[in-house]
Amino acid sequence: MNANRARLIPGMTLIVLGIAFLLMQYFEFGPGLLLLLLGFVFLVPYVLTRSYGLLIPGCILAGIGIGLIFDRPPLGTPVAVPVGLGLGFIAIFAVQLIVARASHWWPLVPGGILVLVGIAEGVPQAQLLVEKGWPLILVLIGLLILAGQFLRTGAKSGT
Repeated sequence: MNANRARLIPGMTLIVLGIAFLLMQYFEFGPGLLLLLLGFVFLVPYVLTRSYGLLIPGCILAGIGIGLIFDRPPLGTPVAVPVGLGLGFIAIFAVQLIVARASHWWPLVPGGILVLVGIAEGVPQAQLLVEKGWPLILVLIGLLILAGQFLRTGAKSGT
C-alpha cells in the first residue's frame, strides 16, 4: 500500500468519529450507532488497504449496530439483532467477493445460521419450518457439493 494512503487512515477515522459524536449529542441513536461507527472505523482503512483483517471486525460491528438500531421502537423486534449480525457476516463474503473477485466461504456459515435463527424467532411459521425442515438444508448443501463436482469434472474433461 502507498505510504501516502496509509497516512489518510487516522485522519479519516477521527473525522467519522467526530461527526458521529457530534450527532449523538443532539439525536438519540443509542448503542447501535456507536457500534455502526466502530464498524466504519475498520471499514474505512479496509477500503484504503484491502486488508481482510479489517473487513471482518468492520462488517461484524456494523451488522450488530444495524441490528441494534432496528431493535429500537417502533421497529423493535427479536429478529433485528441476529439478522443484523448474520447480514454482517454475509457482507464479509460479499464485499471480499466484489473487491478481490474471490472470497472465503466461511462467513456464510455463521451468517446463514444467524439470519435463519433471527427469522425463526420472529415468524412462527418459519420457526416450525426450521424445527422440522432443517434436514432439507443438509440435502441442499449436498446437492450444491455434487453440482460443483460435476461442473468441475465436466470442465476438466473438456465437455
